[in-house]
Amino acid sequence: MAPSVLSAPAAISGLSLDVSNLFPGPMLLGQIADWFPIWVTPIYTIAIGLLLGAGVAALFYGVLALLSFIPPLGKLADSPTTGNIASLVIGVVIAVLLCSQYAWSDDGFAQTLILPLVLIGLVMGYAIIYAMWYRTRVEWGEILTEGIVPYVLSVAGLFVLVGLAGSYFISDPMRFVRSLSEVHLVGDGVTEVALTIPGADPSVSPDAATFHPQSIDYDLTGISELKITTDKTVMLADGAEMIDFERNPTRVDAGETLVFRYQDRDQPPLPQDPSRFHIQNRELDPATVTITMTSIPRVPEVTQAAGIGAMVFFLFSGLVAFRQAAPRVWALAWSTAKNEMAQTLYLILLVIGVVGVIIFSIYPFNTLGDDIRMFKDSSVTLIMVLAMLQAVWSSGTSVSEEIEGRTALTVLSKPVSRRSFLLGKYAGIIMSVAVMFVIIGAVLLLLMAYKPIYDARETPAATPIWEIGFEEIMSTVPVLGLYFMQTMVIASIAVALATRLPLLANLILCFVIYVIGNLTQPLVASAQGENPLVGFFGNLIAVIVPNLNIFNVQSAMDSGSQVPWIYLAGSFNYLVCFAVAIWMLAMLLFEDRDLA
Repeated sequence: MAPSVLSAPAAISGLSLDVSNLFPGPMLLGQIADWFPIWVTPIYTIAIGLLLGAGVAALFYGVLALLSFIPPLGKLADSPTTGNIASLVIGVVIAVLLCSQYAWSDDGFAQTLILPLVLIGLVMGYAIIYAMWYRTRVEWGEILTEGIVPYVLSVAGLFVLVGLAGSYFISDPMRFVRSLSEVHLVGDGVTEVALTIPGADPSVSPDAATFHPQSIDYDLTGISELKITTDKTVMLADGAEMIDFERNPTRVDAGETLVFRYQDRDQPPLPQDPSRFHIQNRELDPATVTITMTSIPRVPEVTQAAGIGAMVFFLFSGLVAFRQAAPRVWALAWSTAKNEMAQTLYLILLVIGVVGVIIFSIYPFNTLGDDIRMFKDSSVTLIMVLAMLQAVWSSGTSVSEEIEGRTALTVLSKPVSRRSFLLGKYAGIIMSVAVMFVIIGAVLLLLMAYKPIYDARETPAATPIWEIGFEEIMSTVPVLGLYFMQTMVIASIAVALATRLPLLANLILCFVIYVIGNLTQPLVASAQGENPLVGFFGNLIAVIVPNLNIFNVQSAMDSGSQVPWIYLAGSFNYLVCFAVAIWMLAMLLFEDRDLA
Protein backbone atom coordinates (compact mmCIF):
# COMPACT_ATOMS: atom_id res chain seq x y z
CA MET A 1 0.00 0.00 0.00
CA ALA A 2 2.75 2.42 0.95
CA PRO A 3 4.53 2.45 -2.38
CA SER A 4 1.26 3.04 -4.20
CA VAL A 5 0.35 5.93 -1.92
CA LEU A 6 3.72 7.53 -2.29
CA SER A 7 3.63 7.20 -6.09
CA ALA A 8 0.66 9.58 -6.47
CA PRO A 9 2.49 12.77 -5.46
CA ALA A 10 5.43 11.65 -7.49
CA ALA A 11 3.22 11.20 -10.52
CA ILE A 12 1.63 14.56 -9.96
CA SER A 13 4.97 16.27 -9.58
CA GLY A 14 6.06 14.66 -12.83
CA LEU A 15 3.34 16.44 -14.79
CA SER A 16 4.56 19.53 -16.62
CA LEU A 17 1.71 22.06 -16.83
CA ASP A 18 2.66 25.32 -18.48
CA VAL A 19 -0.03 27.69 -17.22
CA SER A 20 1.31 30.50 -19.39
CA ASN A 21 0.00 28.68 -22.47
CA LEU A 22 -3.54 29.33 -21.29
CA PHE A 23 -3.08 33.09 -21.75
CA PRO A 24 -2.04 35.08 -24.81
CA GLY A 25 1.61 35.94 -24.95
CA PRO A 26 3.11 39.38 -25.46
CA MET A 27 3.51 38.79 -29.22
CA LEU A 28 -0.16 37.88 -29.67
CA LEU A 29 -1.26 40.82 -27.55
CA GLY A 30 0.92 43.07 -29.67
CA GLN A 31 -0.68 41.79 -32.86
CA ILE A 32 -4.16 42.36 -31.44
CA ALA A 33 -3.18 45.87 -30.37
CA ASP A 34 -2.09 46.54 -33.96
CA TRP A 35 -5.29 45.50 -35.76
CA PHE A 36 -8.00 45.98 -33.12
CA PRO A 37 -8.15 49.83 -33.37
CA ILE A 38 -8.31 49.52 -37.16
CA TRP A 39 -11.28 47.15 -36.88
CA VAL A 40 -13.20 48.98 -34.16
CA THR A 41 -12.85 52.55 -35.51
CA PRO A 42 -15.40 52.05 -38.36
CA ILE A 43 -17.79 50.47 -35.84
CA TYR A 44 -17.25 53.41 -33.48
CA THR A 45 -18.06 55.82 -36.32
CA ILE A 46 -21.30 53.98 -37.05
CA ALA A 47 -22.09 53.93 -33.33
CA ILE A 48 -21.81 57.72 -33.27
CA GLY A 49 -24.36 57.92 -36.09
CA LEU A 50 -26.74 55.56 -34.30
CA LEU A 51 -26.45 57.51 -31.05
CA LEU A 52 -26.95 60.77 -32.94
CA GLY A 53 -30.16 59.51 -34.53
CA ALA A 54 -31.43 58.11 -31.23
CA GLY A 55 -30.59 61.33 -29.40
CA VAL A 56 -32.31 63.55 -31.96
CA ALA A 57 -35.37 61.26 -31.94
CA ALA A 58 -35.53 61.31 -28.13
CA LEU A 59 -35.27 65.11 -28.03
CA PHE A 60 -37.73 65.65 -30.88
CA TYR A 61 -40.42 63.32 -29.59
CA GLY A 62 -39.80 64.44 -26.03
CA VAL A 63 -40.75 67.97 -27.07
CA LEU A 64 -43.85 66.67 -28.88
CA ALA A 65 -44.80 64.69 -25.78
CA LEU A 66 -44.66 67.90 -23.75
CA LEU A 67 -46.80 69.67 -26.36
CA SER A 68 -49.41 66.93 -25.95
CA PHE A 69 -50.30 68.43 -22.56
CA ILE A 70 -51.76 71.43 -24.44
CA PRO A 71 -55.40 70.32 -25.02
CA PRO A 72 -55.86 71.64 -28.57
CA LEU A 73 -52.69 69.87 -29.70
CA GLY A 74 -53.00 66.75 -27.58
CA LYS A 75 -56.51 66.02 -28.84
CA LEU A 76 -55.96 67.00 -32.45
CA ALA A 77 -55.76 63.35 -33.57
CA ASP A 78 -58.91 62.28 -31.69
CA SER A 79 -60.83 62.80 -34.89
CA PRO A 80 -59.31 60.76 -37.76
CA THR A 81 -60.46 63.35 -40.27
CA THR A 82 -58.87 66.23 -38.40
CA GLY A 83 -55.71 64.24 -37.78
CA ASN A 84 -55.36 63.30 -41.44
CA ILE A 85 -55.92 66.86 -42.66
CA ALA A 86 -53.42 68.32 -40.19
CA SER A 87 -50.88 65.61 -41.01
CA LEU A 88 -51.23 66.19 -44.74
CA VAL A 89 -50.87 69.96 -44.38
CA ILE A 90 -47.69 69.66 -42.30
CA GLY A 91 -46.42 66.88 -44.55
CA VAL A 92 -46.88 68.96 -47.70
CA VAL A 93 -45.04 71.90 -46.11
CA ILE A 94 -42.12 69.68 -45.10
CA ALA A 95 -42.08 68.03 -48.54
CA VAL A 96 -41.98 71.41 -50.31
CA LEU A 97 -39.12 72.57 -48.09
CA LEU A 98 -37.14 69.38 -48.71
CA CYS A 99 -37.73 69.44 -52.46
CA SER A 100 -36.77 73.11 -52.72
CA GLN A 101 -33.51 72.36 -50.96
CA TYR A 102 -32.48 69.05 -52.53
CA ALA A 103 -34.63 68.21 -55.57
CA TRP A 104 -35.09 71.47 -57.42
CA SER A 105 -31.48 72.00 -58.48
CA ASP A 106 -29.48 71.97 -61.68
CA ASP A 107 -28.32 68.42 -61.08
CA GLY A 108 -29.79 66.19 -63.79
CA PHE A 109 -30.53 63.38 -61.33
CA ALA A 110 -31.95 65.55 -58.54
CA GLN A 111 -35.51 65.07 -59.84
CA THR A 112 -35.38 61.41 -58.80
CA LEU A 113 -35.46 62.66 -55.21
CA ILE A 114 -38.91 64.25 -55.55
CA LEU A 115 -40.98 61.15 -54.73
CA PRO A 116 -38.77 59.99 -51.81
CA LEU A 117 -38.73 63.51 -50.34
CA VAL A 118 -42.52 63.85 -50.71
CA LEU A 119 -43.01 60.54 -48.88
CA ILE A 120 -40.56 61.63 -46.18
CA GLY A 121 -42.51 64.86 -45.74
CA LEU A 122 -45.85 63.04 -45.47
CA VAL A 123 -44.47 60.50 -43.00
CA MET A 124 -43.03 63.29 -40.86
CA GLY A 125 -46.34 65.12 -40.99
CA TYR A 126 -48.18 62.10 -39.59
CA ALA A 127 -45.42 61.46 -37.07
CA ILE A 128 -45.59 65.01 -35.73
CA ILE A 129 -49.38 65.12 -35.38
CA TYR A 130 -49.75 61.67 -33.86
CA ALA A 131 -46.70 62.08 -31.60
CA MET A 132 -48.50 65.06 -30.05
CA TRP A 133 -51.53 62.89 -29.38
CA TYR A 134 -52.10 62.37 -25.68
CA ARG A 135 -52.58 58.62 -26.26
CA THR A 136 -49.12 58.39 -27.80
CA ARG A 137 -47.62 59.99 -24.69
CA VAL A 138 -48.91 57.18 -22.49
CA GLU A 139 -48.07 54.44 -25.01
CA TRP A 140 -44.37 55.13 -25.48
CA GLY A 141 -43.49 52.09 -23.38
CA GLU A 142 -45.53 49.84 -25.67
CA ILE A 143 -44.12 51.47 -28.80
CA LEU A 144 -40.56 50.69 -27.75
CA THR A 145 -41.25 47.12 -26.65
CA GLU A 146 -43.49 45.70 -29.36
CA GLY A 147 -43.19 44.94 -33.03
CA ILE A 148 -39.73 44.74 -34.53
CA VAL A 149 -38.42 47.59 -32.38
CA PRO A 150 -36.78 45.37 -29.68
CA TYR A 151 -34.96 43.34 -32.33
CA VAL A 152 -33.68 46.40 -34.17
CA LEU A 153 -32.75 48.16 -30.94
CA SER A 154 -30.83 45.09 -29.79
CA VAL A 155 -28.76 44.99 -32.97
CA ALA A 156 -28.15 48.75 -32.84
CA GLY A 157 -27.28 48.47 -29.17
CA LEU A 158 -24.69 45.79 -30.00
CA PHE A 159 -23.05 48.11 -32.51
CA VAL A 160 -23.04 50.97 -30.01
CA LEU A 161 -21.69 48.78 -27.22
CA VAL A 162 -18.83 47.42 -29.34
CA GLY A 163 -18.04 50.87 -30.73
CA LEU A 164 -18.01 52.66 -27.37
CA ALA A 165 -16.05 49.88 -25.67
CA GLY A 166 -13.50 49.95 -28.47
CA SER A 167 -13.12 53.73 -28.26
CA TYR A 168 -10.62 53.12 -25.46
CA PHE A 169 -8.19 51.86 -28.12
CA ILE A 170 -8.83 54.71 -30.58
CA SER A 171 -6.54 57.71 -30.64
CA ASP A 172 -8.53 60.82 -29.66
CA PRO A 173 -12.04 59.39 -30.15
CA MET A 174 -13.63 62.76 -29.34
CA ARG A 175 -12.38 64.19 -32.62
CA PHE A 176 -15.19 62.26 -34.31
CA VAL A 177 -17.74 63.94 -32.06
CA ARG A 178 -16.21 67.38 -32.60
CA SER A 179 -16.34 66.87 -36.36
CA LEU A 180 -20.12 66.45 -36.25
CA SER A 181 -20.51 70.22 -35.89
CA GLU A 182 -18.69 70.64 -39.21
CA VAL A 183 -21.15 68.51 -41.20
CA HIS A 184 -23.12 70.52 -43.75
CA LEU A 185 -26.80 69.77 -43.24
CA VAL A 186 -27.75 72.31 -45.92
CA GLY A 187 -25.64 73.05 -48.97
CA ASP A 188 -22.49 71.42 -50.25
CA GLY A 189 -19.96 73.35 -48.16
CA VAL A 190 -18.72 75.49 -51.08
CA THR A 191 -17.68 79.05 -50.22
CA GLU A 192 -16.59 81.56 -52.85
CA VAL A 193 -14.67 84.72 -51.97
CA ALA A 194 -13.69 87.45 -54.47
CA LEU A 195 -10.71 89.64 -53.57
CA THR A 196 -9.71 92.87 -55.33
CA ILE A 197 -5.95 93.53 -55.42
CA PRO A 198 -4.71 97.05 -56.27
CA GLY A 199 -2.50 97.42 -59.34
CA ALA A 200 1.26 97.54 -59.05
CA ASP A 201 3.17 100.83 -58.77
CA PRO A 202 4.42 101.64 -62.30
CA SER A 203 7.59 103.13 -60.88
CA VAL A 204 8.84 99.80 -59.54
CA SER A 205 9.48 96.44 -61.15
CA PRO A 206 6.87 93.66 -60.82
CA ASP A 207 9.17 91.78 -58.44
CA ALA A 208 9.22 94.78 -56.11
CA ALA A 209 5.42 95.27 -56.13
CA THR A 210 3.66 95.41 -52.78
CA PHE A 211 2.24 92.29 -51.12
CA HIS A 212 -1.19 93.33 -49.86
CA PRO A 213 -2.65 91.66 -46.73
CA GLN A 214 -6.01 89.93 -47.21
CA SER A 215 -8.87 89.71 -44.75
CA ILE A 216 -10.17 86.20 -45.29
CA ASP A 217 -10.99 83.48 -42.79
CA TYR A 218 -10.34 79.81 -43.54
CA ASP A 219 -9.16 76.58 -41.97
CA LEU A 220 -6.99 74.45 -44.22
CA THR A 221 -7.55 71.35 -42.09
CA GLY A 222 -11.24 71.42 -43.05
CA ILE A 223 -10.83 72.16 -46.77
CA SER A 224 -11.03 69.28 -49.21
CA GLU A 225 -10.61 71.34 -52.39
CA LEU A 226 -9.34 74.83 -53.13
CA LYS A 227 -9.60 76.65 -56.48
CA ILE A 228 -7.96 80.01 -57.17
CA THR A 229 -8.65 81.95 -60.37
CA THR A 230 -7.46 85.43 -61.33
CA ASP A 231 -7.73 87.81 -64.25
CA LYS A 232 -4.23 89.20 -63.65
CA THR A 233 -0.91 87.59 -62.78
CA VAL A 234 -0.52 87.48 -59.01
CA MET A 235 1.75 85.96 -56.36
CA LEU A 236 0.41 84.31 -53.19
CA ALA A 237 2.68 84.62 -50.16
CA ASP A 238 2.71 84.18 -46.40
CA GLY A 239 4.19 87.57 -45.56
CA ALA A 240 4.54 91.19 -46.64
CA GLU A 241 8.33 91.15 -47.11
CA MET A 242 10.71 88.56 -48.46
CA ILE A 243 12.35 88.28 -45.06
CA ASP A 244 8.99 87.16 -43.62
CA PHE A 245 8.47 84.34 -46.13
CA GLU A 246 8.54 80.85 -44.68
CA ARG A 247 8.17 79.31 -48.15
CA ASN A 248 8.37 80.44 -51.75
CA PRO A 249 5.39 82.43 -53.05
CA THR A 250 2.99 80.72 -55.47
CA ARG A 251 2.50 82.31 -58.88
CA VAL A 252 -0.92 82.26 -60.57
CA ASP A 253 -1.02 83.59 -64.13
CA ALA A 254 -3.92 85.49 -65.62
CA GLY A 255 -6.72 83.15 -66.69
CA GLU A 256 -5.15 80.20 -64.88
CA THR A 257 -7.00 78.08 -62.30
CA LEU A 258 -4.90 76.77 -59.46
CA VAL A 259 -6.45 73.64 -57.89
CA PHE A 260 -5.46 72.11 -54.56
CA ARG A 261 -6.98 68.87 -53.27
CA TYR A 262 -6.33 67.57 -49.79
CA GLN A 263 -6.43 63.96 -50.95
CA ASP A 264 -3.45 64.61 -53.27
CA ARG A 265 -1.37 65.57 -50.20
CA ASP A 266 0.06 68.60 -52.05
CA GLN A 267 1.26 71.74 -50.29
CA PRO A 268 -1.65 74.21 -50.10
CA PRO A 269 -1.03 77.57 -51.82
CA LEU A 270 -2.38 79.45 -48.80
CA PRO A 271 -0.55 79.80 -45.47
CA GLN A 272 -1.85 77.90 -42.46
CA ASP A 273 -2.39 81.20 -40.61
CA PRO A 274 -4.99 83.35 -42.48
CA SER A 275 -3.52 86.53 -40.97
CA ARG A 276 -0.29 85.92 -42.93
CA PHE A 277 -2.03 85.68 -46.31
CA HIS A 278 -0.76 88.32 -48.76
CA ILE A 279 -1.24 88.77 -52.52
CA GLN A 280 1.00 90.66 -54.94
CA ASN A 281 -0.47 92.04 -58.16
CA ARG A 282 2.22 92.06 -60.83
CA GLU A 283 0.21 94.11 -63.33
CA LEU A 284 -0.83 97.76 -63.40
CA ASP A 285 -4.59 97.21 -63.43
CA PRO A 286 -6.44 95.93 -60.33
CA ALA A 287 -6.76 92.17 -60.13
CA THR A 288 -9.77 90.11 -59.11
CA VAL A 289 -8.80 86.89 -57.37
CA THR A 290 -11.59 84.38 -56.76
CA ILE A 291 -11.02 81.71 -54.12
CA THR A 292 -13.48 78.79 -54.04
CA MET A 293 -13.21 76.59 -50.94
CA THR A 294 -14.97 73.26 -50.45
CA SER A 295 -14.98 72.44 -46.76
CA ILE A 296 -15.39 69.04 -45.14
CA PRO A 297 -15.31 67.87 -41.53
CA ARG A 298 -11.87 67.13 -40.09
CA VAL A 299 -12.97 63.48 -40.02
CA PRO A 300 -14.80 63.20 -43.37
CA GLU A 301 -16.41 59.88 -42.41
CA VAL A 302 -18.66 61.58 -39.84
CA THR A 303 -20.69 62.99 -42.74
CA GLN A 304 -21.87 59.45 -43.48
CA ALA A 305 -22.33 58.86 -39.75
CA ALA A 306 -24.67 61.86 -39.70
CA GLY A 307 -26.52 60.28 -42.63
CA ILE A 308 -26.93 57.10 -40.59
CA GLY A 309 -28.36 59.21 -37.77
CA ALA A 310 -30.84 60.85 -40.14
CA MET A 311 -31.87 57.41 -41.40
CA VAL A 312 -32.43 56.16 -37.84
CA PHE A 313 -34.54 59.21 -37.03
CA PHE A 314 -36.69 58.84 -40.14
CA LEU A 315 -37.25 55.09 -39.69
CA PHE A 316 -38.33 55.63 -36.11
CA SER A 317 -40.66 58.43 -37.25
CA GLY A 318 -42.16 56.09 -39.84
CA LEU A 319 -42.80 53.48 -37.17
CA VAL A 320 -44.55 56.03 -34.94
CA ALA A 321 -46.69 57.26 -37.83
CA PHE A 322 -47.59 53.72 -38.91
CA ARG A 323 -48.51 52.47 -35.45
CA GLN A 324 -50.53 55.47 -34.33
CA ALA A 325 -52.18 56.53 -37.58
CA ALA A 326 -53.15 53.00 -38.75
CA PRO A 327 -53.59 50.94 -35.56
CA ARG A 328 -55.63 48.13 -37.16
CA VAL A 329 -53.15 47.59 -39.97
CA TRP A 330 -50.32 47.76 -37.42
CA ALA A 331 -51.99 45.14 -35.23
CA LEU A 332 -52.33 42.77 -38.19
CA ALA A 333 -48.75 43.47 -39.28
CA TRP A 334 -47.28 42.88 -35.83
CA SER A 335 -49.30 39.71 -35.35
CA THR A 336 -48.13 38.40 -38.73
CA ALA A 337 -44.49 39.29 -38.09
CA LYS A 338 -44.55 37.74 -34.62
CA ASN A 339 -46.03 34.50 -35.93
CA GLU A 340 -43.57 34.24 -38.80
CA MET A 341 -40.51 35.00 -36.67
CA ALA A 342 -41.56 32.27 -34.24
CA GLN A 343 -41.55 29.64 -36.98
CA THR A 344 -38.78 27.05 -37.09
CA LEU A 345 -38.04 27.85 -40.74
CA TYR A 346 -37.35 31.48 -39.87
CA LEU A 347 -34.81 30.51 -37.21
CA ILE A 348 -33.18 28.00 -39.57
CA LEU A 349 -32.83 30.61 -42.33
CA LEU A 350 -31.44 33.08 -39.81
CA VAL A 351 -28.81 30.61 -38.62
CA ILE A 352 -27.92 29.67 -42.21
CA GLY A 353 -27.45 33.34 -43.04
CA VAL A 354 -25.22 34.12 -40.06
CA VAL A 355 -23.11 30.97 -40.46
CA GLY A 356 -22.88 31.47 -44.22
CA VAL A 357 -21.62 35.03 -43.87
CA ILE A 358 -19.01 33.93 -41.31
CA ILE A 359 -17.81 31.16 -43.64
CA PHE A 360 -17.62 33.54 -46.59
CA SER A 361 -15.47 35.93 -44.51
CA ILE A 362 -12.72 33.33 -43.98
CA TYR A 363 -13.11 31.31 -47.18
CA PRO A 364 -10.16 31.81 -49.56
CA PHE A 365 -11.72 32.74 -52.90
CA ASN A 366 -8.25 32.85 -54.53
CA THR A 367 -9.14 35.89 -56.63
CA LEU A 368 -5.75 37.62 -56.47
CA GLY A 369 -6.88 40.60 -54.41
CA ASP A 370 -10.65 40.52 -55.00
CA ASP A 371 -11.61 38.42 -51.98
CA ILE A 372 -13.40 41.37 -50.38
CA ARG A 373 -15.55 41.84 -53.47
CA MET A 374 -16.40 38.15 -53.60
CA PHE A 375 -17.17 38.12 -49.89
CA LYS A 376 -19.50 41.08 -50.29
CA ASP A 377 -21.21 39.68 -53.39
CA SER A 378 -21.72 36.19 -51.91
CA SER A 379 -22.99 37.52 -48.58
CA VAL A 380 -25.55 40.02 -49.87
CA THR A 381 -26.83 37.48 -52.40
CA LEU A 382 -27.23 34.88 -49.65
CA ILE A 383 -29.17 37.34 -47.48
CA MET A 384 -31.48 38.26 -50.37
CA VAL A 385 -32.19 34.64 -51.34
CA LEU A 386 -32.98 33.65 -47.74
CA ALA A 387 -35.20 36.71 -47.29
CA MET A 388 -37.09 36.01 -50.53
CA LEU A 389 -37.65 32.41 -49.50
CA GLN A 390 -38.99 33.60 -46.15
CA ALA A 391 -41.24 36.19 -47.82
CA VAL A 392 -42.82 33.69 -50.22
CA TRP A 393 -43.24 31.10 -47.48
CA SER A 394 -44.84 33.67 -45.18
CA SER A 395 -47.24 34.70 -47.93
CA GLY A 396 -48.39 31.11 -48.25
CA THR A 397 -48.77 30.48 -44.52
CA SER A 398 -50.24 33.83 -43.50
CA VAL A 399 -52.48 34.53 -46.51
CA SER A 400 -53.23 31.34 -48.46
CA GLU A 401 -53.63 29.04 -45.48
CA GLU A 402 -55.65 31.59 -43.51
CA ILE A 403 -58.02 31.97 -46.45
CA GLU A 404 -58.33 28.21 -46.94
CA GLY A 405 -58.63 27.59 -43.19
CA ARG A 406 -61.37 30.25 -42.78
CA THR A 407 -59.15 32.20 -40.34
CA ALA A 408 -59.30 35.22 -42.63
CA LEU A 409 -63.10 35.18 -42.38
CA THR A 410 -62.84 35.51 -38.60
CA VAL A 411 -60.44 38.46 -38.93
CA LEU A 412 -62.61 40.20 -41.51
CA SER A 413 -65.70 39.74 -39.35
CA LYS A 414 -64.17 42.36 -37.08
CA PRO A 415 -64.03 46.00 -38.24
CA VAL A 416 -61.17 45.19 -40.63
CA SER A 417 -61.54 45.71 -44.37
CA ARG A 418 -60.05 43.45 -47.01
CA ARG A 419 -57.73 46.29 -47.96
CA SER A 420 -56.45 46.56 -44.39
CA PHE A 421 -56.10 42.76 -44.24
CA LEU A 422 -53.80 42.64 -47.27
CA LEU A 423 -51.82 45.71 -46.21
CA GLY A 424 -51.35 44.31 -42.72
CA LYS A 425 -50.21 40.92 -44.02
CA TYR A 426 -47.76 42.51 -46.47
CA ALA A 427 -46.41 44.90 -43.84
CA GLY A 428 -45.97 42.05 -41.37
CA ILE A 429 -44.08 39.95 -43.90
CA ILE A 430 -41.83 42.90 -44.73
CA MET A 431 -41.21 43.53 -41.02
CA SER A 432 -40.09 39.93 -40.47
CA VAL A 433 -37.86 40.10 -43.55
CA ALA A 434 -36.44 43.44 -42.37
CA VAL A 435 -35.40 41.86 -39.06
CA MET A 436 -33.61 39.12 -41.00
CA PHE A 437 -31.81 41.72 -43.10
CA VAL A 438 -30.83 43.71 -40.00
CA ILE A 439 -29.47 40.76 -38.01
CA ILE A 440 -27.52 39.06 -40.81
CA GLY A 441 -26.53 42.43 -42.27
CA ALA A 442 -25.10 43.53 -38.92
CA VAL A 443 -22.93 40.41 -38.79
CA LEU A 444 -21.83 41.11 -42.36
CA LEU A 445 -20.85 44.71 -41.55
CA LEU A 446 -18.89 43.66 -38.46
CA LEU A 447 -16.97 41.12 -40.54
CA MET A 448 -16.60 43.55 -43.43
CA ALA A 449 -14.69 45.93 -41.16
CA TYR A 450 -12.27 43.10 -40.34
CA LYS A 451 -11.99 41.60 -43.84
CA PRO A 452 -9.28 44.03 -45.12
CA ILE A 453 -7.23 43.30 -41.98
CA TYR A 454 -7.71 39.54 -42.37
CA ASP A 455 -6.64 39.61 -46.02
CA ALA A 456 -3.59 41.75 -45.18
CA ARG A 457 -2.52 39.30 -42.47
CA GLU A 458 -2.80 36.41 -44.92
CA THR A 459 -0.60 38.18 -47.49
CA PRO A 460 2.60 40.24 -47.36
CA ALA A 461 0.50 43.42 -47.74
CA ALA A 462 0.79 46.14 -45.12
CA THR A 463 -1.88 46.57 -42.49
CA PRO A 464 -4.64 48.76 -43.99
CA ILE A 465 -5.91 51.97 -42.46
CA TRP A 466 -9.33 52.04 -40.78
CA GLU A 467 -10.80 54.20 -43.54
CA ILE A 468 -10.65 51.21 -45.90
CA GLY A 469 -12.84 49.13 -43.61
CA PHE A 470 -15.30 51.99 -43.21
CA GLU A 471 -15.44 52.50 -46.97
CA GLU A 472 -16.17 48.80 -47.49
CA ILE A 473 -19.00 48.99 -44.93
CA MET A 474 -20.57 52.06 -46.47
CA SER A 475 -20.33 50.56 -49.96
CA THR A 476 -22.19 47.49 -48.70
CA VAL A 477 -25.10 49.37 -47.12
CA PRO A 478 -26.58 50.65 -50.45
CA VAL A 479 -26.35 47.14 -51.91
CA LEU A 480 -28.26 45.75 -48.94
CA GLY A 481 -30.86 48.46 -49.45
CA LEU A 482 -31.31 47.60 -53.13
CA TYR A 483 -31.59 43.88 -52.42
CA PHE A 484 -34.14 44.62 -49.70
CA MET A 485 -36.18 46.55 -52.27
CA GLN A 486 -35.97 43.58 -54.64
CA THR A 487 -37.23 41.36 -51.82
CA MET A 488 -40.13 43.77 -51.29
CA VAL A 489 -41.07 43.44 -54.96
CA ILE A 490 -41.11 39.63 -54.80
CA ALA A 491 -43.01 39.77 -51.49
CA SER A 492 -45.71 41.99 -53.03
CA ILE A 493 -46.12 39.54 -55.91
CA ALA A 494 -46.25 36.60 -53.48
CA VAL A 495 -48.97 38.26 -51.38
CA ALA A 496 -51.04 39.05 -54.49
CA LEU A 497 -50.75 35.48 -55.78
CA ALA A 498 -51.45 34.04 -52.32
CA THR A 499 -55.00 35.38 -52.50
CA ARG A 500 -55.72 32.75 -55.19
CA LEU A 501 -52.92 30.18 -55.25
CA PRO A 502 -51.59 27.68 -52.69
CA LEU A 503 -48.06 27.81 -51.34
CA LEU A 504 -46.36 25.47 -53.83
CA ALA A 505 -47.80 27.17 -56.92
CA ASN A 506 -46.95 30.56 -55.42
CA LEU A 507 -43.35 29.48 -54.79
CA ILE A 508 -42.90 28.20 -58.36
CA LEU A 509 -44.42 31.30 -59.94
CA CYS A 510 -42.33 33.66 -57.81
CA PHE A 511 -39.19 31.76 -58.78
CA VAL A 512 -40.08 32.03 -62.48
CA ILE A 513 -40.83 35.75 -62.12
CA TYR A 514 -37.52 36.29 -60.31
CA VAL A 515 -35.56 34.56 -63.08
CA ILE A 516 -37.40 36.33 -65.91
CA GLY A 517 -37.27 39.66 -64.04
CA ASN A 518 -33.49 39.49 -63.90
CA LEU A 519 -33.39 38.66 -67.63
CA THR A 520 -35.83 41.38 -68.72
CA GLN A 521 -33.24 44.00 -69.56
CA PRO A 522 -31.02 41.61 -71.61
CA LEU A 523 -34.13 40.33 -73.42
CA VAL A 524 -35.21 43.84 -74.42
CA ALA A 525 -31.67 44.77 -75.44
CA SER A 526 -31.25 41.64 -77.55
CA ALA A 527 -34.63 42.21 -79.25
CA GLN A 528 -33.62 45.60 -80.64
CA GLY A 529 -33.06 45.46 -84.38
CA GLU A 530 -34.19 41.84 -84.61
CA ASN A 531 -37.48 40.26 -85.69
CA PRO A 532 -40.38 42.63 -84.82
CA LEU A 533 -42.28 39.73 -83.27
CA VAL A 534 -39.35 38.97 -80.98
CA GLY A 535 -39.11 42.63 -80.06
CA PHE A 536 -42.84 42.77 -79.31
CA PHE A 537 -42.70 39.82 -76.93
CA GLY A 538 -39.56 41.18 -75.32
CA ASN A 539 -41.23 44.51 -74.58
CA LEU A 540 -44.41 42.73 -73.47
CA ILE A 541 -42.44 40.74 -70.91
CA ALA A 542 -40.77 43.96 -69.75
CA VAL A 543 -44.20 45.50 -69.08
CA ILE A 544 -45.75 42.52 -67.32
CA VAL A 545 -42.76 41.21 -65.37
CA PRO A 546 -40.86 43.56 -63.05
CA ASN A 547 -37.45 44.65 -64.21
CA LEU A 548 -35.42 43.34 -61.29
CA ASN A 549 -32.19 44.42 -62.97
CA ILE A 550 -32.87 47.85 -61.53
CA PHE A 551 -32.03 46.45 -58.10
CA ASN A 552 -29.15 44.31 -59.34
CA VAL A 553 -25.76 46.03 -58.98
CA GLN A 554 -23.65 42.99 -59.79
CA SER A 555 -21.70 44.86 -62.47
CA ALA A 556 -20.90 47.71 -60.07
CA MET A 557 -19.61 45.29 -57.45
CA ASP A 558 -17.57 43.39 -60.05
CA SER A 559 -15.86 46.60 -61.11
CA GLY A 560 -15.31 47.72 -57.52
CA SER A 561 -17.45 50.85 -57.99
CA GLN A 562 -19.55 52.21 -55.16
CA VAL A 563 -23.29 52.48 -55.75
CA PRO A 564 -24.26 56.18 -55.49
CA TRP A 565 -26.99 56.96 -53.01
CA ILE A 566 -28.93 58.85 -55.67
CA TYR A 567 -29.36 55.53 -57.49
CA LEU A 568 -31.33 54.21 -54.52
CA ALA A 569 -33.81 57.07 -55.00
CA GLY A 570 -34.47 56.04 -58.61
CA SER A 571 -34.85 52.40 -57.60
CA PHE A 572 -37.23 53.41 -54.82
CA ASN A 573 -39.39 55.28 -57.34
CA TYR A 574 -39.71 52.10 -59.40
CA LEU A 575 -40.48 50.08 -56.27
CA VAL A 576 -43.31 52.42 -55.25
CA CYS A 577 -44.90 52.46 -58.70
CA PHE A 578 -44.70 48.69 -59.07
CA ALA A 579 -45.91 48.02 -55.51
CA VAL A 580 -48.97 50.24 -56.08
CA ALA A 581 -49.78 48.38 -59.31
CA ILE A 582 -49.41 44.99 -57.63
CA TRP A 583 -51.51 46.11 -54.67
CA MET A 584 -54.32 47.13 -57.03
CA LEU A 585 -54.08 43.71 -58.72
CA ALA A 586 -54.15 42.00 -55.33
CA MET A 587 -57.30 43.90 -54.39
CA LEU A 588 -58.98 42.81 -57.63
CA LEU A 589 -58.06 39.20 -56.93
CA PHE A 590 -59.12 39.33 -53.29
CA GLU A 591 -62.20 41.54 -53.47
CA ASP A 592 -64.53 38.89 -54.88
CA ARG A 593 -62.81 35.91 -53.26
CA ASP A 594 -65.37 33.77 -51.44
CA LEU A 595 -64.02 33.28 -47.91
CA ALA A 596 -66.93 31.15 -46.72
